[in-house]
Amino acid sequence: MAITISSFNFKGGVGKTTTTVNLAKALHSLGKRVLVIDADAQGNASKMMGFRLVTEKDGKTLYEAMSGNASIMECVFCENENEESFDFIPSRPNLYQCEQELVSRTGREYILRMMLNNLEDHYDFILIDCPPNYGLVSINAMVASDYLLIPINCEVFALDGMGLITAKYEEIKKLVNPKLEILGYIMSRYDKRLSLHRQAYEQMNQNFPGKVFNTTIRTNIQLAESPAQRMNVFDFAPNCTGAADYMELAKEILSRLDNQ
Repeated sequence: MAITISSFNFKGGVGKTTTTVNLAKALHSLGKRVLVIDADAQGNASKMMGFRLVTEKDGKTLYEAMSGNASIMECVFCENENEESFDFIPSRPNLYQCEQELVSRTGREYILRMMLNNLEDHYDFILIDCPPNYGLVSINAMVASDYLLIPINCEVFALDGMGLITAKYEEIKKLVNPKLEILGYIMSRYDKRLSLHRQAYEQMNQNFPGKVFNTTIRTNIQLAESPAQRMNVFDFAPNCTGAADYMELAKEILSRLDNQ
């Protein structure tokens, strides 16, 4: 049965998509069966995984599944001829329509969770890239998940939203998904030479003891360049520090899950 993890933060540009896609590749390289779900209407994870929003316009996406126009199985993209690839469910801007359409649906918070029941035996991990908001698509992702993974950059004000994230997590856990846990916080774009970054890391450890990953994702130009090439960092620059960091993060996550 799959472990479902949502990458979540209200702030944009903190590394949610980069973390989701590169972590998926790292886990797949470690022998895990992985599915990535792009739940952000911007479709950045889809682009990074090679899904072309124009040329593949007839392909079914998360919107078709959540609107009831396709089964979740029909929306999975898999490269059977490529053993180095993981599976994914893409999204397009039409996913924005879900926010309005779900309002009138019975059990609207549970739509994605019910659909994933048909997939969880096929994978070890299902990773969901959430949009940077608290709409019904994000709520569906959190209700469908076992864990939240929260990337944070080390810029000024980066820690300001932690209280709101914690409040929304506790609300979901109390009201609709009692099994939901925070797997951990990931410090991204980290440069240990900068006192601001070191202070942010120390403050997170003080505020959330035992929940901040030891692995940090260091500032790395290849991590910034790889999405433009529609590639994960392992395929783009396998020997860079970004690839090394995400592999270490994958191993730390597996160790943390084993301990739990």
